[in-house]
Formats: sequence, C-alpha cells, structure tokens
Amino acid sequence: EKTYYGSALKRGLQQGLEQGLQQGLEQGLQQGIQQGIQQGIQQGIQQGMQQGMQQGLQQGLQQGLEQGLEQGRAKAIKETARKLKSMGLALTDIQLATGLSKEDILDL
Repeated sequence: EKTYYGSALKRGLQQGLEQGLQQGLEQGLQQGIQQGIQQGIQQGIQQGMQQGMQQGLQQGLQQGLEQGLEQGRAKAIKETARKLKSMGLALTDIQLATGLSKEDILDL
C-alpha cells in the first residue's frame, strides 16, 4: 500500500504541476495580451496627438499667413484708392483700378 500510495502521490503531484503550469501559461498569455493592447492604445493615442498637433500647427500657420497676406493686400488696395481719391480721380476709374465697390471708396 505504501508503494501504491507513494506512486499515486507522485502522479498527483506531477498532474498538479502540469495543470498549474498550463493555467499559469494561459493566464500569463491573457495578461500579456491585455497589457500589449493597453500599451498599443496608449502609444497610438500619443502618436495621434503628436501628429494631430503638428498638422494643426502647420495648418494654423498656413491659415494665419494667408489671412495676413489677404489683410495686407486689402489694406494696400484701400490705401491706393484713398490716394487716387485724394488726387481727384473719378470714382469709376478708382473702382476699375482697385476693384473696390462704390460704397467702399466713398467710405475712405
């Protein structure tokens, strides 16, 4: 009986170790996958934010430059119209030269 009991104990321990190892591997794999997914999401968010900020900055700079140039052109056209008006040039001639409306020229 002792031999039988010892042999059964060894087989039981062996089976327990195998099952424990198998369960440990499965749990480790699941945890690894979850951690990998979380890290991937975090990295994706960070990269997306960085790229989005860079693109936003570039677009903002481009729009600012375009608006600044447009405002500068508009100011230069009005200044030219003002000078032409002060020289006594006809309203229709100022309109043709600058592209401004009659009302805009009269407001100068």
